[in-house]
Amino acid sequence: RRALAPTGYAAPHLPEPYGLGAGPLQQLAVQRALDEAGITVSGLGIATWVVPSLLAHGTPAQQREHLGPTLRGERLWCQLFSEPGAGSDLASLRTRAERTEDGRWRINGQKVWTSAAQWAHHGILLARTDPAAPKHQGLTYFLVDMRNTPGIDVRPLKEITGESLFNEVWFDDAILPADAVVGEVDDGWRVARNTLGNERVHMADQVAFDTGLEAVIARADGADGSVRVRIGALLAEAHALACIGLRTTLLQVSGLEPGAGASVRKLVQTLHQQRLAELTLELLGPEGAVREGPGERAVHGLLMSRCLTIAGGTTQVQLNVVAERLLGLPRD
Repeated sequence: RRALAPTGYAAPHLPEPYGLGAGPLQQLAVQRALDEAGITVSGLGIATWVVPSLLAHGTPAQQREHLGPTLRGERLWCQLFSEPGAGSDLASLRTRAERTEDGRWRINGQKVWTSAAQWAHHGILLARTDPAAPKHQGLTYFLVDMRNTPGIDVRPLKEITGESLFNEVWFDDAILPADAVVGEVDDGWRVARNTLGNERVHMADQVAFDTGLEAVIARADGADGSVRVRIGALLAEAHALACIGLRTTLLQVSGLEPGAGASVRKLVQTLHQQRLAELTLELLGPEGAVREGPGERAVHGLLMSRCLTIAGGTTQVQLNVVAERLLGLPRD
């Protein structure tokens, strides 16, 4: 990624100078050329959905400062959105941002379920700047230097896997510069919707289901008919997801936001991954109880798959998005 980023080939869909400004066909050609050369471009993690938001709403100075290092893989990001009382209903968040006399911003509050906060260089923060405004208004979107801002306390959370990917993050009179605002003050929800749309695309993309299915098919050799039927259903889902993914990608590369279609894909993808993880462990039999090798990986995959219906927007929220924005049903 570090070598390819200056050429634009690490992210050909982005406008120059960060990418090639490539259309759909050129992007496919670039990806095919990289595949044939055996070149794998490492992922960006959370920055995958930070970059589009900075391109759409960031100032030229913010773009110059952050996009280059991020696309080279030198700058890790975290997303400071969810709170103990504002997860599915994100707009109910209570973290406060108050302007100081010299034009800077004082942040106080708590965030939770923040992935990779303990490793991040920077974060994107949604905070309330006008407590008197309706909940979807009066919010502002900030950039946070996680390494050099006093008043930030990151507390890792132990998960069911035994790892600590998620964190609590406390802000205690943390001061952000005036130019940390992305978009307009009190209009952060519009920027956040861009981020959340791209997050749902990323959450749906992050599972390499083809590889998992290949392993299941290999292990199921000689299995009974009911297992083969389940594998066939997973294969059909995988092909359907690939088609939905191509449609979403086409929207993105055409300069459009993924919209509610990303919610459809996330709904199907997360359930697919959970079913695949369950079948993988089932086919291992007694091997699934072994702490090393395929059994350990299968158990870890099963445990991790449970969070996918929560991370990036819960299944219940995604169902509401699909019902209201695609099917035209009344608001819940």
